[in-house]
Amino acid sequence: MTLFYYIATDKELPTGSFGKKKTIMKLKDALKLYPPNENSPTSIFDLSHLYEQNTEVYETEEDAAGLYVSGPLTHQDTSKHFRNPFVYQVDHDGGSFQISDRIKEISPQAFLLGKKCLTELFTYLDHHLVSGEHAELYACWAHGMERFEEPRNRKLDLVLNLNTFELGEEFEWQDRQYIVVNK
Repeated sequence: MTLFYYIATDKELPTGSFGKKKTIMKLKDALKLYPPNENSPTSIFDLSHLYEQNTEVYETEEDAAGLYVSGPLTHQDTSKHFRNPFVYQVDHDGGSFQISDRIKEISPQAFLLGKKCLTELFTYLDHHLVSGEHAELYACWAHGMERFEEPRNRKLDLVLNLNTFELGEEFEWQDRQYIVVNK
């Protein structure tokens, strides 16, 4: 099973990858800039036939983290959880949608990646909503193709105002949590 995350709005949103900080270059140039160690596959296998192909290069793991938005969903009944008609799947790409002091203590890198993904989520919403609009967020586990069978956990409901919201050091987008984000 997988925990899926969704954004619902009353208008179409842009899809794709957001927040990553990458450079596109030829593989041969990337290998010159970042030489592989002797145990890496590029040292063992002949990749010369790929040298002229473009590749994405990230200076840090945090640069590679971001957000991926796909949709809108067309084959799922989402009306039980969303009032808005345009429902998109949103994925943390390279991190998570959870940060805490405990995560920061155990794995500072996981904390940074989670914070980057959450920051990108709220930046994405801020850029694509205008004043007076709102988005609905929801997370749920998938059971095969069915993703919206269980009721939301109303104890976890949350309303955020993008104009005053500050992420801070503690945030977790939880299973069956419904969040309204106002702008």
